[in-house]
Amino acid sequence: MEFIRISLTIAMLAYASLRDLREREVPDATWLLFGLAGLSSDIYEIYSGSMALLDFGFTVLVSTALSFLIGYLGLFGGADLKALVALSLLHPYPPRVFKPLLGAVSPLYPLAVLSNSAILGASLAPFQVLRNLYKACRGSRLFEGHDSESYWRKLMVLISGSKVKIGSVRGPPFHYPLETLKNGGRRLLSPFRMDDEEALKVFEEFRRAGVSEIWVSNSLPFIVFITVGYVTSLLVGDIALWIILRMIIVR
Repeated sequence: MEFIRISLTIAMLAYASLRDLREREVPDATWLLFGLAGLSSDIYEIYSGSMALLDFGFTVLVSTALSFLIGYLGLFGGADLKALVALSLLHPYPPRVFKPLLGAVSPLYPLAVLSNSAILGASLAPFQVLRNLYKACRGSRLFEGHDSESYWRKLMVLISGSKVKIGSVRGPPFHYPLETLKNGGRRLLSPFRMDDEEALKVFEEFRRAGVSEIWVSNSLPFIVFITVGYVTSLLVGDIALWIILRMIIVR
C-alpha cells in the first residue's frame, strides 16, 4: 500500500510540476483525481485497521487548515494549496518503507514536505543576490533613478527580483513588476506582489514611458519545490525538524 501511495504521489507531482513550469497553472482535475485515489487508500487502511481514523482526520484537518492560512496570507497559490491537501490524503503518515538519512520525520508528514519545500525555495535567494551583484560588477546600474529609495526596499528587490529588458518581460503569471511609475515619471520600488490585472497595467505604463529596463520578480513554480521537497523527505528526512532536534541536543 505504501508503494502505491508513493507511486501515486510521484505521478501527481511530476505531472503538476510540468504544468507549473509551462503555464504556472495546474488543472483542478489533477488534485481531485489523485486526492480521491488517496482517500480510497485511506478508507481501505482505516477499515482494515492499519490506520487509526483519529490520526487520519487530525493530519488532514491540520494540513488543510494550514494550507488555507498560508493561502489567505498570500504565500501560496491556489495550486500549491490544493497540492498540499491532496498530499495529506495520499500521505497522512510518514512512509515506513524508507529510512531517511537524517532519521527525523514529522508524524504530520505533509508538513514535513512543506517545510522542506520552503527551505529549498528560500535557498534560491542567495543565488539571486549573487546574480544581481555579478551584473552590477559588469557595469549594470541596478538602482539608477532610485537613489532616494530606502535601503530595505533595495535589499528586498535585490533578493526577490532581477532587472531585465522591458522587451523580455513575459508578464503574469511569469513576471510581476517590482517598480511602479508615479506622476511625473518618477520610478518607485515596489517589492510586494501585485495581482495580474495591476501587473499588466504597470508593465504597459513602463512600455509607453519608453523605459528600457525594469525590476521584476520571477514567479516560482512552487509545485516543483514541493516535488523536490517530497523526494527529500523520503530520502533525507525533515530538515527543519532535524535542525531543531540537534539544537535541543546541543543545549
